[in-house]
Parts: sequence; structure tokens; C-alpha cells
Amino acid sequence: MEPNMEYIVAQVTQKEVGRRFQVGPEIIDYILDRQKSHDLEHDQSMLDRMVDSLATSWVNASNFKVALLGMDIVSALVTRLQERFKTQIGTVLPSLIDRLGDTKDQVRDQALSLLLKIMDQAANPQYVWDRMLAGFRHKNNRTREAVCFCLISTLNVYGAHGLTLSKIVPHICHLLGDPTSQVRDGAMNCLVEIYRHVGERVRMDLGKKGLPQSRLNVIFSRFDEVQRSGNMILSSGES
Repeated sequence: MEPNMEYIVAQVTQKEVGRRFQVGPEIIDYILDRQKSHDLEHDQSMLDRMVDSLATSWVNASNFKVALLGMDIVSALVTRLQERFKTQIGTVLPSLIDRLGDTKDQVRDQALSLLLKIMDQAANPQYVWDRMLAGFRHKNNRTREAVCFCLISTLNVYGAHGLTLSKIVPHICHLLGDPTSQVRDGAMNCLVEIYRHVGERVRMDLGKKGLPQSRLNVIFSRFDEVQRSGNMILSSGES
């Protein structure tokens, strides 16, 4: 018997780890095969249940292999649904942000790749970042650092023109005073990357943020280094 949406959602919502490894490839195959999953787009409540379960009990699973498989399934949904996945972004983002700070490189890398894929296929980068800003204040310092790295990756892939950076910069400035040195470094690298793309407007903007002069001096000296190195990009964008 061919699987249908009801069967697939039942497989996604069951908790047995061994069974998940068995059905994961079947779920992905179902999602990507339009003939098999012709009902995927038409039963919104089933789709909502499916994505909610993937986010909360697969991507967030303590077993990292389940988390990776969960992200594979979400990635298949993004491939299949494209912009129709936009309504599900708010459901999966908290789990993906958590995974950006995971202890395993493989999990962190896959979470970052999936976020960039969502920005490419389901919604524009600013739509996603508007919903990711809480990540800058995440309780896990590794996650706060990783959210900075995610912004750098976003700029490198999509440039600055798709982002309203004036919304994001205050959150980065806050992290310049973070108790963890790696987070402070991540925030500094973020500002340098923004400067590479946007130029002197960032310097002027930061001067109005009420940052201590000593901190501004350090930031501006990093900007000067980039300027001298010839590594400026200057895509059109907002600061």
C-alpha cells in the first residue's frame, strides 16, 4: 500500500528511536515524490503537525543522529514546498537556532546550511532574520557566537542588499559586552563583515549607539585594517 499523509505523520510523531532511523528515508522519499505526496500541500493541519513534531522531537532530539535526520527531512520539505514552506519557518527556527550551538560540528554545520537554504528557497533573508534576532540573546554562549557566524555566512552568500542591517546591528553591539570572549569576538567579526559590505555608513551608525569610546576605537581600527587590505565588497545595502 502506498503511504499517505496520515501514515507519514504517524511515523513522524512516534517516539521510538530505532523506528525513526527505519522510516526516515521513507519519509524523505514520500516528500520528494510528488505523485506519492500529492496530498502534502492540501492538508494544512497534517502538515502543521508534521513540522511541529520534526522541530520539537527530531531536530531537538538528544540523539544527534536523530537531529541530523530531522534536519534532512525538513530540508526535503523546503525543497518540495519552496515558498509554501514560509508559514512553517517560525516553527522550525527555534530548534535550528538551538542546534547552531550544538557540541558537534556536523550538527552545527547542517543547521547553518538548512537556515541558508530556507533563506534561498522559502523566504528572503530579512524575513528569516527578523525571526532569528532572539538568537543573539540565547542562553547558550555557543549559540550566541554561532548566530554571529550565521549572519556573516548570510552576508557572504546573499550580500547586504537583502538585509535591513539597522535592525540587526543593535543586537550585535549588545554582544560586544558579552561575558564570553568568543561571543565578543564573534560580534566584532560580524561588525567587520558588515563594514566590508556597507562601508563608512556603519562607522557613522556605530558612533550614535552610545558605545564606550575605547570600544569604538578598537572597532574602527579593525575597519581601518579591512580598508587598507583591499578586502572591501561594498554591495549596496543598509546600515
